[in-house]
This record gives sequence, C-alpha cells and structure tokens, in this order.
Amino acid sequence: MKKKFKLPLGGLAVAGLAIGTCCATFMGETVRPYDMVGVKFCPKTANIRKNNYEQSQQQLDKQYCQYEHKMLSEVWGRKQYSSLKPLPEDSFIIRDIPATKTTHWWYLVSIASVGGGVLSWAKKCEKVEVDAHYELEGYKTQIKIFGVNSREERDFKTDTVRNQWVGMRLETGLISEEGVNERFNNLSEVQDATHAAALKQFDAGNSEMDKTIAENRLDAAKADKERVKLQGKGGDCDTTPTNQNVDELRMAELTKALKAYEDGWLLDLINSVKPIFLIGDMGSAKTSMAVSLGLIRENLGHKVHRIADKHLNGENSDKWNLLRAEARHDNNSSILEALQDQIERRSERINQRPTEKEQFILDEFTQLAKISKEAKELIPLFVISTYSDTRKAKELFIGVTHSFTNASFGDGVFELRQRGWLIEKFSVNGETPIPRVVIRTGLKDLDGNNLEDVEKTLPSWFRPELIHGHFNDSPINFEN
Repeated sequence: MKKKFKLPLGGLAVAGLAIGTCCATFMGETVRPYDMVGVKFCPKTANIRKNNYEQSQQQLDKQYCQYEHKMLSEVWGRKQYSSLKPLPEDSFIIRDIPATKTTHWWYLVSIASVGGGVLSWAKKCEKVEVDAHYELEGYKTQIKIFGVNSREERDFKTDTVRNQWVGMRLETGLISEEGVNERFNNLSEVQDATHAAALKQFDAGNSEMDKTIAENRLDAAKADKERVKLQGKGGDCDTTPTNQNVDELRMAELTKALKAYEDGWLLDLINSVKPIFLIGDMGSAKTSMAVSLGLIRENLGHKVHRIADKHLNGENSDKWNLLRAEARHDNNSSILEALQDQIERRSERINQRPTEKEQFILDEFTQLAKISKEAKELIPLFVISTYSDTRKAKELFIGVTHSFTNASFGDGVFELRQRGWLIEKFSVNGETPIPRVVIRTGLKDLDGNNLEDVEKTLPSWFRPELIHGHFNDSPINFEN
C-alpha cells in the first residue's frame, strides 16, 4: 500500500512568513526612486591668446569645476533657462544620474508567501484540533469500555465466588438444597412483586393524567358551551353533546351549509381526493378560492404541508397567511426544488401507507415550464405524479393556473388531466370576480359518468377571510 504523503504544514507556515518578511525588506531597499542630474560649473578663461592660458584655466577649474551640484532632473529642466541672462551651455558639465529601479515583483511574492504561510498555519491548527478531538473521543471510548469491562468482570467474579461458596456449603452440609431453592424462590418473588408494583405505579400515574385531561376537556367544553350561548347559539347547544367543542360546532354548521348549497357540489369538491386545478382570467379570485378550500380542509384535520407561489409575499400574502403551512416557497428556484421534492415525498408516503391526509397548494403554475430546460423536463413528471400518486399518498393537491394547455402541463398528459377537477372562474373587468364557475371536468352523475362544462356558482360567504373568521369567534350567518 502506498504511504500517504503528509505536508509539513508547520514548516510551510514558517517558510512562507520568512519569505514574505524578506520580500518586504527588499521592497524597502529602493534608496532613490527619482532621476537626478549632477551639474558642474566650469567657466572658460578669457586669456585665450595669452601665454598663461592653461594656468588661468587650471585656476578656474580648481576654484569652480571641482564642485558638483545634484538636483532633480525635473527641476534642472525647468530652471536652467529661467535666468534673464543665462550662462553659456559649454560652461556646464552635466551628468545624468538615473533612478534606482524598483522591483515590484517582490511585492507579489511577499503577499503570496505571507498568505501561504497563514493558510498553512490555519490548516495546521485545524488538523491539530481535529486530531485532539478524535484522540479525546477515543480516550472517552476506552474509559467507557474499560469501565463496562471492569464492572462486568467484577459482577462475573462476584457471582462465581458466591456460587462456589454455595456449592461448598452444600457439600459440607452447612445448608440444604431445599434452603437454597427456597432462597432463590424468595428472591424471584421479591423481584416479581417489585416489577408488579412498578407497573401499578405507572398505571396509577397514567390514570391520574387521563383523569386530569378528561376534567380539562370537560371544563373546556362547558366554557365553550357558555360562550356559544352568549353569542346567541344557546338553542342549538341544548341538543349538542357537552364534549363537542366550538370548532366541531362551527364545522358542523359549515358542512350543513355546503351540503345545502347547489346539491352540495362544494362539499363533494372538498371531500374529493382527486387533484384540483383552478383556471381563469386575472382578477377572477382563483387564489381566494384555493385558500378557502385549503382552510376548510385544514379545519377538517388535513394539515397544509406546503404552499408554493412566487407572489406569496405580495398582493395575496394576507390570504396565504391564514393557512398554517409547514413549508413556503416564494421564488422560481425554490418552487422547482419543491416540485422535485414533492415527487419523491409522494413515493415515500405511498410506501409508508399514511392514514392522515396533507395538503399541497401550488399557485402560478402557468409559466413554470418556461423557466429553464430543466423545468420543462420536470413539469410533465410532476403532472404525471400529481394525477397518479396523490390518492395513494393521501395528498390533497390544489393548483392555480391561467391556462390548461400543453405548453404549461407538457405533452403526453392530456388523458391524465381528465381524471381530476378542472374549475374555471370568471371576472368581468379583470379586477372584479363574479360568483359564476364552470366545472369543466371532475363532476360525475349517479352512474359514474363524467359531466362536462357544468355551470355552478359560489356562495357569497365563500371567501378566505370569512371562513377563517368562522373558526375564530366570527361565525358566518349562513341564513343571510
């Protein structure tokens, strides 16, 4: 087996910091970063034609030319001609002194080296911490194993010695076999009695708790009954069992009203396990109807597992907030992830054979298939799962869309779409909804035949805020 190579993280950290320090030092070695000039003033003698020319020139050079004045090249270039009567150019000896070049690459090497050193040290610290953690866990495991082994060994040796002494007493006649058996039976009886007493104690505790719960429920029912009487429902409550709470009374009233309204088609819709799709123009209150259905089902005991709507926190947020959803999805990416997760969740629930139903409400389904290529492939799979798996998975699905076309639902699912509810809502001006609805598919006659394009209406109280208030101390007067 090839040995795994381990990086010397400590050495790399020290080397990186050392190289970075050296590079920073070299960056500071630039003594003179500017161009300069050295200027000597060497005037020419006027004794050109005399015999002492050389001697005169030497005296001038000795007096003036041996001194060199250094200045910035920029200053010399700007000031050399500023005099009103400039000196002749041949009286100056000018020497260019170039600037010392700066080595910029030392700066990059310094940053890289220091960064590498710090990262190496951080990695070393992390490795030391992880090793210390596992070493401590191993140490604790060894202590536990040692403690268990020691305790078991001690108990085993104790039982062994006790049994040996019992055998020796039997052999020597100090005790009889009947006495040993009697003692064993006594111990067994004590253990059985202790176990039975413990079970009785648990049963007594459970009975006391059940009694307390029953008394609390009875008190709550009495209080609810008195409150209903104060609200003008005393006549109805006289025939109601005392253990029936207000929510059950409200649901009974709502169920009665739904059953009496237009042959009870709304009650059939609420109790149906088939998927529901609501279509229609903008402003036709499709979302309001979806939330109303969800609220009634929620009060029937069917929790809202998931809500998906990219306008969840917008105009309809006050309606969505009436539902107690476990998960909410308010953007396209989150909604697509929710659809994929719901397909898998349905398969899992089918395998688990659940007994309780849950809800999934999906709004703005129309444009989801047009978001991306992945979405276009996902939508048909989700539609097939919706019409095939929701009944077995005990899922009550409600979808809201503007159209019911193949562009929205994908190809190859037309026949599946005829198995669920398709309800169309209407608006007069794109803002004001009207009670009229048309059940395109989903309704059946007494012989099980499909009924198409059946005209129905919604009652005026079928609005989410009224239904929510009905179960929160603002009961609906169905007679009006």
